[in-house]
Amino acid sequence: MSVSESAIARLKSVESGIVSDAMMRLGICGWMDGLYPVGGGQRRAVGRARTLLFGPKRGEGTWGKTLYATIAGLEPGDVLVFGTGGTPQNLLGDNVANFACLHGLAALVTDSTVRDSVGIAAVSMPVYARGTAVRIPLDMEPVALDVPIVCAGAQVRAGDVIVACEDGVLALPQSRIDDIIYQVDDIEPIEAAVQQAIAARAPLAEIEALIKRKKQRRD
Repeated sequence: MSVSESAIARLKSVESGIVSDAMMRLGICGWMDGLYPVGGGQRRAVGRARTLLFGPKRGEGTWGKTLYATIAGLEPGDVLVFGTGGTPQNLLGDNVANFACLHGLAALVTDSTVRDSVGIAAVSMPVYARGTAVRIPLDMEPVALDVPIVCAGAQVRAGDVIVACEDGVLALPQSRIDDIIYQVDDIEPIEAAVQQAIAARAPLAEIEALIKRKKQRRD
C-alpha cells in the first residue's frame, strides 16, 4: 500500500533532524552518507522513492530507455533515487534536472557526481549528490527501475519515503512510516522544550533530562 498523502504532509511539516531522531529510536539505518544539495542553500524535499539501479556496462546492448524517458514515466511528487555504487562519474546535468523539475518530480538523489552545478542550482527542484565532476559516464549504464538499491549507504526500495534537506538525505522504509511519525509526534514538542530551556538558561539538570527523554523510544 502506498504511503498516504497525509503521512507525506506530516513529514513535510517537521524538521529533518527530528525525523532522524525518530529513526534512531527505532533502529532504522536510513541515513545517506555525504549527499548534499547541489548549489547549497536551504533546499528541502519529501516524496515517494522510485529507484534506478546503475552498474558497469556489460556490452550486451543498452537498457532500452533514456534517462529522460525514465523520468517521463514517473509521477509528480516522486523522488528518483540512483544507486550507482558511489561512482565518481557524473550521471546527470542541468538538462536532466530541469526536465525532471518540469515533469513535477520532488527531487533527484544520486550517490554519483553530477555536472553543470551552476545550472542545477538554478533549477527550483533540488538535486542531491556526492559532488560535482566533469568526468563523463563512459562505463556505467542504467540496469533496472524500481528494484532494491543501496544509495550512499542506505537501502532504498520503491515506495519508501525520501526526506532531504541541506543537512543530507534520509530513506524511510515504507512499512515503518506510521511508526516513524508516531515517534516524531513525541519528539517534536520535546525538541521545542529543549530549545526553550536553553534560551531561558534553565538549570543544566533540566536540559539534560529533556535530552535523555528525547532519546527514549515512545511505546
